Amino acid sequence: MKLKNKLKIYNYARILSLSVFLLAFLVIIGWILDIPLLKSIMPDYISMKLNTALCFIIMSTSLILETFPKKRTIVILLNVFVATLCILTYSQEVFGYDLGLDQLIIMDLDAISDKSPYPGRMSPITAILFTILSLGLILQRYINKSLIVIQYAFNLVTIMAIIALIGYLYNAPEFYTLSFLTSMAVHTSLGFLLLSIAMSLLHPHLGIMGILTGDKVGNSIARQLFSKICIVIFVFTYLRYLSHKHKLVDTEFGTALLTISFILVSLLIIWEATENINKKDARKRLAEEHFRLVVESAPNALIMSDGSGTIRLVNEQAEKMFGYKRENFIGQKVELIVPNSIKSTHHHNRNGYHKAPSNRYFGAGSELYAKRSDNSEFPVEIGLTPIRTENGTMVLASIIDITKRKKQESIINQQVIELKIKNQEMEQFNYIASHDLQEPLRTLSNYIMLLEEDYPEQINDEIKIHLKTMENAVSRMNLLVRSILDFGRLGRDKKLEYIDSKTIVEDVLCDLSSLINSTGATIIIDTDLPKFNGYEIEFRQLFQNLINNALKFRKKDVPVEINIGCTMVENKYEFYVKDNGIGINTRYNNRVFEIFKRLNKESEFKGDGIGLANCKKIAEMHGGKIWVESTLGIGSTFKFTTSKIK
Repeated sequence: MKLKNKLKIYNYARILSLSVFLLAFLVIIGWILDIPLLKSIMPDYISMKLNTALCFIIMSTSLILETFPKKRTIVILLNVFVATLCILTYSQEVFGYDLGLDQLIIMDLDAISDKSPYPGRMSPITAILFTILSLGLILQRYINKSLIVIQYAFNLVTIMAIIALIGYLYNAPEFYTLSFLTSMAVHTSLGFLLLSIAMSLLHPHLGIMGILTGDKVGNSIARQLFSKICIVIFVFTYLRYLSHKHKLVDTEFGTALLTISFILVSLLIIWEATENINKKDARKRLAEEHFRLVVESAPNALIMSDGSGTIRLVNEQAEKMFGYKRENFIGQKVELIVPNSIKSTHHHNRNGYHKAPSNRYFGAGSELYAKRSDNSEFPVEIGLTPIRTENGTMVLASIIDITKRKKQESIINQQVIELKIKNQEMEQFNYIASHDLQEPLRTLSNYIMLLEEDYPEQINDEIKIHLKTMENAVSRMNLLVRSILDFGRLGRDKKLEYIDSKTIVEDVLCDLSSLINSTGATIIIDTDLPKFNGYEIEFRQLFQNLINNALKFRKKDVPVEINIGCTMVENKYEFYVKDNGIGINTRYNNRVFEIFKRLNKESEFKGDGIGLANCKKIAEMHGGKIWVESTLGIGSTFKFTTSKIK
């Protein structure tokens, strides 16, 4: 039973126990203040004895404590006291001696005046019922396997209390005296009815209470029919009793009228119950149909099994995936689709899962296989979901055939290997090519130097100009070769670490302090700069290139102003470097990041045309991108993003 329902039922038990406590408390007040109404309800009825009221007080208190686990010792002591008192009381009745228990607290003056042989003594049937209830509460914690016997004992007390109350209702003394025993007071009968029902609620799944408190369809029907039929029976039989007592109709007609009325009303009750059941059944069928449609339309193979591993449900995808018909699935163990190599150990894993069922996923990043009807094996991913039902915990397995994915992963892995080989070959080619290019450049540079040193008298001004042009061309070529090497090596030995972008920017500004001072630039850091996981050397180079460009591409006679900052945009850091320089024509906003792309003459601005290409590569290394927002003649804002790399 669910914990929520159990707590709710325990609350009902506490309410009933409290009602018995209040009833007994009023009777005790009646004995103390000598109020006949509280002692016997009606003038002609017998009274509830003081010992009976005290037993009800103790029993109701112990029952309330029973619903709190930490109070069990007190419960046992209280019930031992009640059982002992009632056994001694009954033994007085059987063996004819008087222990003085009956009037130990208050004298029963009414019984003495009526010359009762045992004034103040509870009736034997009362003592017996108290003994049954108290011993039941004691023994239930020691004989768990026989709880049903104790529950039936509680049910017996309930039935006897109902019989006594019916006797009072229809003025049939044989019912509340039970023919051979002393009479039981009407409110004593009511107290036993409430107390025994409360005790039955301690184990609501057993005995008669199990019929009325369950959550199945049959239990719902039982609750509806039992309560309504009981009311009808009591009302009709009481009307029959009154008509017979006052001779309103003769016996034959009254009996026939009672029979017809009961049949008609019973039909109405059954009709109403049937309608309710049919509505619930229709809702259940609709829910089952929706569930079936969901299961059948699922893209994955779905297999539901019970706690023993027996397959109870499969969908069409499971039939297609494993090659079995539905009827060949149902009733079989899940080991039917488990590869032979692990079948012997699978049931141990299954039993372990059922001890602590939870949502689990298997197969991702590991080799997990299933078996088809032809014994062929294929890779799968499996998700397990426990489903709690009336018949225990079921497990719904969602199975995905990842054969195609494995093939694609194999192809991708092969391509990655090939790409690594190609990259290595490209790096080697770059190195060799740059070396082979640099060697003739060095030779050419040496020859120029030799000509200048060995034949100074033969070199006129025109030849000097030509040699200088050649020397500049060689220098530019050397610079380009070194830039190509740097671009190829960028990020090769990258090391991910926790970096402080503020410290990096401050270091870059310190490195460029000479250039900053010579240009009279003002550099402002607008915002706090974040700390995150990144590549420190490359990130430093990125800022160095952008700030250096902002200083380089400045307007004449205009003080340089550079703003640096960072904002959070869509869970990414967006950095910016803003200047008031010469700006860029918007049609070149993308082309500036291409390698060796220059927008200005070398005579105006020195450079190799590779700095922004490096910036683009570094931004992409950090999971981001770089772009420029610029207006020609006004200034540029270079922005780049970085992901929160883990």
